[in-house]
Amino acid sequence: MLQLPQIKTTGTLSEKTYEILKKAIIQLELKPGELITVENISEQLGVSRTPIRTALNRLINDGLIEMIPGKGTFVKSLSQKEATDLLNVRELLECYSVKLAAELRTEDDLKQLEYILNKAELTCKRKNKNNQEFLTLDSEFHETIARISSNSYLEKQLSMIVDNCRRYLNATTFEKTIPDVLVEHKELYEQIKKQDILLSEACMKKHITNIKDRMIYYINLNENI
Repeated sequence: MLQLPQIKTTGTLSEKTYEILKKAIIQLELKPGELITVENISEQLGVSRTPIRTALNRLINDGLIEMIPGKGTFVKSLSQKEATDLLNVRELLECYSVKLAAELRTEDDLKQLEYILNKAELTCKRKNKNNQEFLTLDSEFHETIARISSNSYLEKQLSMIVDNCRRYLNATTFEKTIPDVLVEHKELYEQIKKQDILLSEACMKKHITNIKDRMIYYINLNENI
C-alpha cells in the first residue's frame, strides 16, 4: 500500500484524513480495487480509528470507495460503463449550471473565471508541465461555474462528480487533450460573458460530450484499466 504522510497540520483529524485519502485515490496513488484497512491507515497517518472511519464513510458517500460485505473496504474500481454513466449525469447538471451562471454572473465572477483560464494557460506553457496542477484548475473552472449558479445542491453534486471524473482522467493519457480542453473552456467563458444562455448550454454540452469521448478512447488504450 502507498506510504501516506503522517498528519501534523491543524484542523480536525477526520477532515485531514479525508483529504489525504481523497487525494491519494483521485491521483491513483491508491489503486482502483486496492484494499483499505483502518489498521494500516491508522499506523501510517498516526491517528486513531474513529477519525479514519468518519473519513471512510465520507469517501463511500463520494463514490470513491466501496464496502463489500464479508470482504472489506476497497478503492472503487474503474469501468467504461461507470465513466459513461458519470459523464451522462454530469452533462445534465453542467448544462443547467452554465445556464444559471450565464444569467447570474457578475463582473467579479468573470474576473475569477478569466484568472483560472490564464493560470491554466501558463501551466501548459511551462517546460516542466504539471498535469495535476492543470487538472486542479480544470476542476476549479467547472466548480466556479457551479458556484456562480447560486444553487448549493447543484454545486455540491457537481463537486463530487468532477472529483470522480478527475480520477478517470488520471487513468488516461489526458495530457494529449489539454489544448482542446483550454479552447473549449475559453468558448464557455465567452458565452457566459455575453450572457448567451442558449449558446452557453450548447458549448457545455459539446464540452462534456468531448470529455466523454476522449475519456473512453484513452481508457481503451490503457492496459491497466
